[in-house]
Amino acid sequence: MSDRLAALDDDDAFDDYLPRNLQVKSSVHFTPIAIARHVAPLLAPKPGMSVLDVGAGPGKFCLAAAAQVPGARFVGVEFRRHLVEIARNLARRLQLPNAEFVHANAFDLDWSGYDAFYLYNPFAEQLYGNALRLDQAIDLDPASYVTYVSAVRRRLADARLGTRVATYHGFGGPPPESYERARDDSMGSDRIELWIKTRPRPAPRAMRPASPPTAAPEVA
Repeated sequence: MSDRLAALDDDDAFDDYLPRNLQVKSSVHFTPIAIARHVAPLLAPKPGMSVLDVGAGPGKFCLAAAAQVPGARFVGVEFRRHLVEIARNLARRLQLPNAEFVHANAFDLDWSGYDAFYLYNPFAEQLYGNALRLDQAIDLDPASYVTYVSAVRRRLADARLGTRVATYHGFGGPPPESYERARDDSMGSDRIELWIKTRPRPAPRAMRPASPPTAAPEVA
C-alpha cells in the first residue's frame, strides 16, 4: 500500500484518522480492512460495476474496497451526517474518486442502479441498547430492526438477475429464495457469505374470483 493510502494499511492505521469517540467502538461497528479487501473483488469481479454499502459509517469498507478494486465504484449510504463528512474527507485525502458517500436513509435511495450490495449487519445497533450504541445521533427501537431487515429483503427480491450480495455477520434475515450462496468463507470474527441472484422473483399468484354465494333455501 502506498504512503498516500497509509490509512488503509490496517485497522489501527484507519482508526488514527477517526475522532476518539469513534476509535473506541471501531472494532464493533466498522468492517475490518482485511474483510473489505477480501469482499471487494467478490462484489465487483468486472470493471465498471457499482456496489452499495448499506450503513457505511465513516466509509471504512468503501475506502478499502475502492483501493483494492479501482475499476469499480463503491457508494456508501449513511444516515449520520457527521460520519458522511468524515468519509468524504478521507476519500479526498486518500485520492479515491471511486469511493462516494451519500447522506440519506438507505431506503430513500433507488437500489436498481447497483450491481452488488454489502451488508455488515447494518441494523444490529437497534438491538444493542446504550452499552454498544455508536452515538446518540439516531433513535434506537428493536421494532425497527425487523422493519429494516424486511425492507432489505424486498429490495433484493426486486433486484435484477446477477445481483451480488456479500454479508459479514449477516444482515438479520435470509436473502430471498431467488438467491444462491456462491461463497461461505470463515474469516475474522464470523463468516463472509456471497449470494448471487440466479432466478427471477416469482410472479404473484392470481387471485381466484370468489364463487357466488349459494342461495339460501326458501323456508316454506
